Amino acid sequence: MNRKKLIICTIILICILITSFFIYQKLDNVQTHSSELLSHIQEVYTPTYQNQIKDNINVMKNKNYTLDDPLILENPFQTNTTSLYVYFYTKEPAVISYQVHVDGLEDFSRKLYGDYTTEHEYQLIGIVPNRKNTLTLTATNQDGDIITSYQWTYDAPALLSGHENAYVSIEKGNSTQQLSNGLYTILGNDTSENDDDIDYIFLYDNNGVIRSEIPIISYRAHRLLFDDDAMYYSVSSSLLAGMNRLGQITQFYDTGHYRLHHDYINGSNNDFLVLATQSNTDTEEDKIISIDKETHEIKKVIDLEELFINYRQNLDSSQDKALDWMHINALQLVDKDSLIISSRETSTIIKINSIYDSPTIDYMIGSPLFWQESGYDEFLLTQIGDFSLNAGQHCVTYQQDDKLADGQYYLYFYNNNNTISTTRDYDYKNDPYYYDTGEGNKGKQSYYYKYLIDENERTFELVESIPVTYSGYVSSVQEHENHKIIDSGSAFETVELDDQNNIIQTIKGTGDTWWYRVFKYTYNHFWFQDEN
Repeated sequence: MNRKKLIICTIILICILITSFFIYQKLDNVQTHSSELLSHIQEVYTPTYQNQIKDNINVMKNKNYTLDDPLILENPFQTNTTSLYVYFYTKEPAVISYQVHVDGLEDFSRKLYGDYTTEHEYQLIGIVPNRKNTLTLTATNQDGDIITSYQWTYDAPALLSGHENAYVSIEKGNSTQQLSNGLYTILGNDTSENDDDIDYIFLYDNNGVIRSEIPIISYRAHRLLFDDDAMYYSVSSSLLAGMNRLGQITQFYDTGHYRLHHDYINGSNNDFLVLATQSNTDTEEDKIISIDKETHEIKKVIDLEELFINYRQNLDSSQDKALDWMHINALQLVDKDSLIISSRETSTIIKINSIYDSPTIDYMIGSPLFWQESGYDEFLLTQIGDFSLNAGQHCVTYQQDDKLADGQYYLYFYNNNNTISTTRDYDYKNDPYYYDTGEGNKGKQSYYYKYLIDENERTFELVESIPVTYSGYVSSVQEHENHKIIDSGSAFETVELDDQNNIIQTIKGTGDTWWYRVFKYTYNHFWFQDEN
């Protein structure tokens, strides 16, 4: 299909839309904070808009498209700026692979997700903005023989967020190991849950070239969840969305009179567990809610004011704004009915049992002096070894290991090494459980930390520590294909370490605030086939 035919197909789609439709091709200077663009993105994330697009695509599909003459549409659902939608039939069952070629860049090649079939419908990502892309689709039958292929060129549009996000810089490290598979997924470059500034999810390849830009309404996405043939992510502080493989938003989960913040995960009751702030209360970032995936019912499952009532009532509540006395920033599910959470404000990791029925504190990892005579020091695990405790930690991750005894497991996390409590006058400098720590944005070193937890002995010990560029706030860690992806968010710097903890490469960028989290996802079983 040539460029002229592609434009004609797009115009046909646009002309039959009931809702207004914005076209963003070849924009040289997109105003990312304009009220017009914000209004459009808000409309995109509505059932009416998405269903109308789908209905009109179905009308266009009433023709026997082939791989030699496919239906190709430019980002019809407006959820993936440079993506293409393709639809066609093959004479015999086949699987489809594709390649994106841009002069001067490494080719982007993937096998598309799906079984052998004669009807094919996909979203193609990996297309480079503001460049001429040569795309090749290849059909392979069940005998492994190539049936046919089709090639065309596509002048991709500019990024909505601006051309400066098309690439991130790469610095090679001293490791000669190959990089892990996947796309670096940058989540969050915004700060306020009440912000009206548009934000984006950026996907970069191992060479630092952007391969996808997903616009969201505001705030930030905190992680991607994959379940039931959909990819879930937050698009504002009050809405979770589920995108299907074609880029259509098919699920919408409103948070009601709560605002989400910092994290959400899949629960064990066909639900999402979401960190939340309850509206019209004098505290914030201290609730955990459940959203039923089928009924969309919202329930408050944990109220930390109730669990920590003796600690909470001794804090000063006279300030004008809501009291951020716990500042929970991470969630991890354990054994279907327990949660491990991270409290930045108290520099404490907390395990809570019986979350759906009658929540109780199981244990805490924090300073005995900080919690002294609070009534909660009895829950503290015993520290084994001499090391500075976690301080202002983020992205706590639960990890099982078959080599460990029952009751043992690992917790790894980004230790910001930032000793600040804004709601309590506490002198960390005179706390012997901390040393060489930073304060706020000023500090020398942050760390990747891994604890061995022994619930039988009620102990924890530091089994791995890796120094990284200091980031007093935000940041993330991920163990991925025996590598470590560590994001020092305030510094806009992410390292990938090999299995010996040597740096393979560092990616660096810029922004208005920070990279909240950087995870690497392969997107296998969603957009792509697992070819291993």
